[in-house]
Amino acid sequence: MAVKTSKLKRHNGAAIRALRVKDGKKPGPFATETLISYSTLDNIENERKEASVEVLYRIANALNVPVEAIVRDPVTLVVQQARVPA
Repeated sequence: MAVKTSKLKRHNGAAIRALRVKDGKKPGPFATETLISYSTLDNIENERKEASVEVLYRIANALNVPVEAIVRDPVTLVVQQARVPA
């Protein structure tokens, strides 16, 4: 039985926002730094939109934290990442 990861919330929007604010990063410049739009960042932080694995890694790198710090279920992330074609 396949698990539909698209129905699972991979990221923790509150953690992303808290870490961004702690770093003193404003949403607009942070969105630009992570190569996403301001509205996408807002939707991710408010958990209205799912972030791709690639975006989660860019966010984690910009925050200087491991990706595990901003995801709810690292196992789901690994499964999702393993399915990406090389």
